[in-house]
Amino acid sequence: MRKTALLAATAALVACNGDFNKPALLDTPRVLAIKAEPAQPSFGVSTTLSTLLYQPPVDHVGNQCPTPGPTTYKWEWCPWPLSSNTNFECPIQQAEFDQLYASMGLGIAPKLILSEESEAPTTTFTNPFPAQILYALCRGDIATSLGGGAAPDGGMGHSVFNCDLPAEEYNVSDPSKTDPISFQVTIKVTITPACPSLLPSGFSPLVAIYSLHLPTNDSIPVNQNPVLSGIWVTAYGTEADGGGSLAGAVDAGTVDGGDSLDAGAEPSAGQTVPDGGLPLDDQASVTVARDKHVGLQLDVDIGTAEHLAVPGTIDYDSVNKLTRHYEHLTFSWYAEAGNFSGRGQGRTTGFLPTAWPPGQDNPPQDTPADVENFNFNTANTWDLPRRQDYQQDTARIIVVVRDGRGGVDWTSKVVTLEQTP
Repeated sequence: MRKTALLAATAALVACNGDFNKPALLDTPRVLAIKAEPAQPSFGVSTTLSTLLYQPPVDHVGNQCPTPGPTTYKWEWCPWPLSSNTNFECPIQQAEFDQLYASMGLGIAPKLILSEESEAPTTTFTNPFPAQILYALCRGDIATSLGGGAAPDGGMGHSVFNCDLPAEEYNVSDPSKTDPISFQVTIKVTITPACPSLLPSGFSPLVAIYSLHLPTNDSIPVNQNPVLSGIWVTAYGTEADGGGSLAGAVDAGTVDGGDSLDAGAEPSAGQTVPDGGLPLDDQASVTVARDKHVGLQLDVDIGTAEHLAVPGTIDYDSVNKLTRHYEHLTFSWYAEAGNFSGRGQGRTTGFLPTAWPPGQDNPPQDTPADVENFNFNTANTWDLPRRQDYQQDTARIIVVVRDGRGGVDWTSKVVTLEQTP
């Protein structure tokens, strides 16, 4: 059986990565994430697929893109994993899939092309597989034209699919004890950006793939997308050269450096924002100082890290007692200007709550240690450049959160940069 770690990355972006030495820097068209809403559709349920596509503003690229065209999207899906080994193409054609689908008693197969090339940025996918069929495919109980199925000697079945197993599979020699918890299908989107000329040679069009996790057990609650509500910038900042000044790095109109700011909004429940925090928006109404370290805090609730539901996602400790676990949230940070220098070298931060011990009635997400860990890992430091290094008056900042089970969310905000230095 092909084993896939439950907390593995959920999206592979086969697209231009911008400045390869600065993966957090946004300066060319890039697909940063793909999202399905709902994140884990049951049999017969439709989910809406969308992309987080970054494209530089026209006024940022000048003569590089004098006549931008339409942005177009083509959506496809495949029940098999895609990779560089398959040239990111589905190894099965529509006619072959039609036969396979009918052979499982499921009737007329859905189309593998979800939408032809168009300007529509979203599409829908309807889960065409009953959970028990996916369960059998993951266990190797059903043979397919690409292989898999029971071994000739009657031994353990073999699966050619990407399936999620519990964190520990203790009886892999006995197929009756194999307990897959979800089945991954691959979503593929091909995008022609408005300014293909901004892409390096060989990277147009953009291609991105995403693993959508389908249920194999209807008794297990489906995954929900995490919720990322926004970004707060704090009033704390020091000179970028380490001068030690506490001159304010944030300005809300006429606020003097170092003064507390009127936040004007409240953070989400379960989130702590330092005194002087101000929520960013998409109108660039908050001004930040150049050549400063600017503190950032995500507006996200600690409860968005879901408990992994029994019976499918349980571990056993050293004395064989059940220990319930939580999603590992990963936050990816991007910006049009500057660098990040916080936890994890700034570009990526993450949070994993304390495991829920056996016999405990309430999850320990309210413990001081978890709250401190959460607040620490949902914060970052944004190092703003000088004007000579970044001429634009505004800069966009984007953060993506992933839960490791196909759940994705993001937030995108814009700040104004002061005129000098």
